[in-house]
Amino acid sequence: MRLILISPTKLPISGVDAHTIKLFTFSQRKADIPAFAHYFLEKFCREQDRPTLQLDQADLRRLLSYDYPGNIAELENILKRAVVMTPAEQTVIPEQVLWSVESQKNSFRVDLLNQIPGLRQFLLSDWWPERFWWPMMAIFIPVTIMGFIGPQSRDANIVLNLFWAWWWPFYLFLFFVLGRLWCAVCPFMIAGEWIRKLSLWIWPRQLLPWPTKWLNKWGAWALWAGFVAIYLWEKLWDLPHHANLSAWLLLIIAGGAVICSIIYERRLWCRHLCPIGGMNGMFAKLAVVELRSTQQVCGTQCSTFGCYQGGDATPVNFPDALPTEGQATGGCPLYSHPAQLLDNRDCMLCMSCLKACPNRSVQLNFRSPAADLFENHKGFPAEIALLLLLFGGVFLHCSQPILAWFGWGDLAIDSGHLAIAIPVVLLLLSIPLILTYITHKIAELFDPEMPDYQTVVYAYMPMVLAGNLAYYLPSAMTEAGQILPVIARTFGFSGDGLFTLTWSLDVAQFAQGLTLISFLAFSLFPLLKITRRPLAKNLPHIILMGAFVVVWFQLMI
Repeated sequence: MRLILISPTKLPISGVDAHTIKLFTFSQRKADIPAFAHYFLEKFCREQDRPTLQLDQADLRRLLSYDYPGNIAELENILKRAVVMTPAEQTVIPEQVLWSVESQKNSFRVDLLNQIPGLRQFLLSDWWPERFWWPMMAIFIPVTIMGFIGPQSRDANIVLNLFWAWWWPFYLFLFFVLGRLWCAVCPFMIAGEWIRKLSLWIWPRQLLPWPTKWLNKWGAWALWAGFVAIYLWEKLWDLPHHANLSAWLLLIIAGGAVICSIIYERRLWCRHLCPIGGMNGMFAKLAVVELRSTQQVCGTQCSTFGCYQGGDATPVNFPDALPTEGQATGGCPLYSHPAQLLDNRDCMLCMSCLKACPNRSVQLNFRSPAADLFENHKGFPAEIALLLLLFGGVFLHCSQPILAWFGWGDLAIDSGHLAIAIPVVLLLLSIPLILTYITHKIAELFDPEMPDYQTVVYAYMPMVLAGNLAYYLPSAMTEAGQILPVIARTFGFSGDGLFTLTWSLDVAQFAQGLTLISFLAFSLFPLLKITRRPLAKNLPHIILMGAFVVVWFQLMI
């Protein structure tokens, strides 16, 4: 006779020839969940004399991502309740009846692909993003050309209107909603992709792999240096009012994308070296939308990893599968696996992973703003340097009133006085670093348990976005709506009588003030979540945030 004894703890067996088999907990055997789920569904449906219910991919994703503190008995109870709660006319268990089966990682998140009808079909189609590339380039190429050959004034050249009155303010606002979406339709990247294909057709060859070790160490610092150069060029040569210089800036960034695309595989420039891409990735951490996939689904159901490395089309065999799922793709352009993403920094929402996934593991979640900053966030020095640089950019844009406060209003900050201008520009860019570091040291004096500076400084990210957005709002509200007359003047016409839509400067200043006050109130939330300290312990940083807003009111409004 053989006895099989089952116990959650080790049994004290003596005097008997016994063998011990230790099993991992149910949460550690995710690959077994689909088989057990099918068994329990068959059992309970048979007891109720109804056809066996099926699990769709949303159901399976929930079951695989849950931790099961009650082990296999908990799965049995969950599915028994699900069968009872599923209406008799349905053949698939509704996701709503599994409301209690939620992983901690998906808390306070809603998958938009399941909630918005047609969104999944659109993102799986050829429309996103490739068909958007053509109109984007149809705008980018002639606009850049007119920057060189058209009039050079701000009210008569389309490149200045689009770049400084449209792109900057509206894209800064887009960060808070959709993160790094612009990178999926960026004309710099499109130019690189198209010229790469042309070069491979002319000269078939194997593109080089990324020098990952060097890029991980120095790439972000090269990106930071590129942004410093842009700030110096913008301020000292007055880029916002010189169309040819602004067009040169666009060409230089596009040239970097083209050169890297010809030499290296995928989009090395976009992930590691593009100054605009670095800013995009950093501010994307504030977005209310994220793309992720369920690690448990990827680890137990997938063997192709087409989302990351690319590959041929993969058959799909789950209920309600779409014919466009499991497509052949070239893999993630940024070499990111959606199941390994810790934040939005390296995801540009191109949806290559969604198209390739045969298991519907990819989620497009609506979430709490700035969730990346306080959910196991890991910053690094080069990104902090970029954050502080963009912070200092707000003061650089307001250099004239700042210098006037100190009696230096007549000081020339331009390319004709580089010996004086460059140190002044660098000093203005350093203001946030100096003030935030001193403030943090004061906070540490009152609270030794305060996290380190490199952790806490990320709480200022909403303030940085607010300051830059507030600076560009007057351009958006007083100039962007004049785009039709500006286009006409670019090509030599008067533009008189064409439709315009603008607001007065008073309205723009009201919008600036509302932006600054709103983001100040919002910044308190990530500050408290990041430091995990009481409100009183964060008082030095709160006072500094308030002081920044007061100063910006004086400078801008």
